Parts: sequence; structure tokens; C-alpha cells
Amino acid sequence: MQDSQQQKEVLGLTSAFAMVSHDIKNSLGILLKYIGTIAENCDLEASGVSRECADMEYEVRRINNNLVKMLTLFKVEEGNYLLNVDAHAISEFLEEEMLEHGDLTKQKGIGYEIECSEDLYWYFDRNLMTGVMSNAISNALRYTKDWLRVTAEASEEGLVISVEDNGGGFPQSMLDNQGEFFHPESGFLNNNTGLGLYFTQVVLDLHKHDGKQGSVSLSNGGILGGGCCRILLP
Repeated sequence: MQDSQQQKEVLGLTSAFAMVSHDIKNSLGILLKYIGTIAENCDLEASGVSRECADMEYEVRRINNNLVKMLTLFKVEEGNYLLNVDAHAISEFLEEEMLEHGDLTKQKGIGYEIECSEDLYWYFDRNLMTGVMSNAISNALRYTKDWLRVTAEASEEGLVISVEDNGGGFPQSMLDNQGEFFHPESGFLNNNTGLGLYFTQVVLDLHKHDGKQGSVSLSNGGILGGGCCRILLP
């Protein structure tokens, strides 16, 4: 009887969390629209608040993205997420993901390049992969100096997508302990990057194909000399 009551309480709290999170997410979406409108209609550089507006948009988008990740992970954990796999043009997908961060790149004076064959297509759940790319791009925008490089190519392992920046790179401690990010009980999930990597690995696990499993890894160097997030989608 006690176990049944505890289970009901847990389900009640879980449902409440989901409802409140959806409400917060909707409010944050409205805030992002307001920030975009301000950026379009005001001379932020002349008023001296261009950087502040960019930082505000980044933080609101980060909170919104974290809520989306948490809600998605909740659905996956409960077995309620229905995978919607279809073929997508990768070059168009990557361009759309970068354009989603267009206001932020403009305000911060950050340029980018995309290297991907126009005839490259892959099967995946677009909603889930949008969350994966948003996380990778947001982290790169936070640490880059002024340039991002996004590449995609097909390999024997699967689709390889890389997001590179020309910033100072990831801390060595983070690179040495990447495996900790994929365990929910790890303290690394308190870190935004940790939550993003854990979410990415869960998404890749859902896309297993012909016995192949995807992966995500961080490194420093590459063509731009900064941090690099490599995503392998089977």
C-alpha cells in the first residue's frame, strides 16, 4: 500500500514537472521572439547594448534548449517517445540549424562556413537531431572567437558531423573524462555541456542501424585550432 502511494506521488510530481516545463518553454519562446524583434528594429551598436542583447539571447536559448532536452529524455525514459525517421538533405538541415542562430551570430560578429555535399542524404529523426545540433552549435558559439566550421560527410561508420570553433578549446579535464558524461549519476550532468552530451548519446542510441551505434566525442585542434564536437550517426 505504501509503495503504491509513493508511486502515485512520483507520477504526480513527474506530470507536474512536465506541465510546468512546457509552460516555461513556451514563455521562453516568446522571449526569444521579443529579443529578435528588438535586434531587428533597434540600432544596438549605437546604443552600446549589442553584446548584452546577444548574451541575453544566448542564455534564454540555453535554458529553452535544456528544457527541451529534459522533456525529451523524460519521454524516452518513460517509453513514450515515437521515433520519426525520414530521409533529409544534410546540407539544408545544417544551413537551417545555423540560420536558427542567425541573430546571435550577427550580434556577436561570428562568421561560419558549412562544408557538405548537396546530394548527401541521411535517415534520422529531425526533431531529435535538431536538439543535438542546437547543443553543439550553442557551445561553439559560446567559446569561439569569431568563426565556426560545420562539416558533414558519409563514412563507412555512418554520417559524421563536426562542429569546430577557433576558440581556446575544451579544458583538458573535460577531454580526459568524457565517458562520465554518459552516466546520469555522474556529477558532470550538472554542467550544461554534460547534459548536452548525454542527450546526444541517448539520441544516437535511438538511431542504431544494422548493429552499428553512434557516438559523440570532443577534441581540440582541427583546422580552426579550437574545440571540435564530432557526432557519428549510424
